[in-house]
Amino acid sequence: TNLMKKDLINLKNKVCLVTGCNGYIGRDITNKLANLGVKIIGTDLTFKKNKNLRMYIQANLEDKDDINRIVGKINSKFKKIDILINNASYVGTSEISKKNYKKVFYNEKYEKLNLSNTIYFTNCLLKNLKRSSSASIINISSIYSFLGYDYKLYKDTSIKAPLAYGVSKAGLVQYTKMLSNALAPKIRVNAISPGGIFRNQPKKFIKRYLDKTPLGRMGTENDIANAVIFLSSNLSTYITGQNLIVDGGYSNA
Repeated sequence: TNLMKKDLINLKNKVCLVTGCNGYIGRDITNKLANLGVKIIGTDLTFKKNKNLRMYIQANLEDKDDINRIVGKINSKFKKIDILINNASYVGTSEISKKNYKKVFYNEKYEKLNLSNTIYFTNCLLKNLKRSSSASIINISSIYSFLGYDYKLYKDTSIKAPLAYGVSKAGLVQYTKMLSNALAPKIRVNAISPGGIFRNQPKKFIKRYLDKTPLGRMGTENDIANAVIFLSSNLSTYITGQNLIVDGGYSNA
């Protein structure tokens, strides 16, 4: 195990920026990387105490002025970034209805936070990433970047399935592919697409979901954090431009 940590995972003293660091997935990524000796810079809308953060910046990534402020703060303390994890995301609660179709098909919040401002933020940090000898950008996407919703899963539940979410995440995966070629060989760029993560959803939804999932369970934050460690480390030095699907086989069923 020690050999594995030393030679392959080898993340000690790397500098990593995690957006959305206080969410379920963001917090687990932050804590797991910190346990491997990574120095974590975290951003989020609201502050939650976390001893694993070296630097916390409260920020709204829907606002480009706020992004510029964040970049300035980071540059004052960290000239180099080794790992950038674009995890902040807007899921929203748009209803699926004809009456509400404009909100469902196009909601600027999704496009801004999940895609255009993620691109802007990443571009602002490329100088810092280029100073690393092993830079890795990881974009957290979704299985709905390449799958359509199965609306039968959501029938008679309170769970929403906004179309703009999947569309914005699809854009993020294509950006990942394009950027990986543009930045090669200096910086690796990959995406992770989680399947359904257990959040105490209604029992009928969980049953329907598990019926379609070969591994017979919903995902956990730990599943996603492990994939992040893989793409951050020397375990994946020959992998770039990929979308790693972490969904228990849901998309194959």
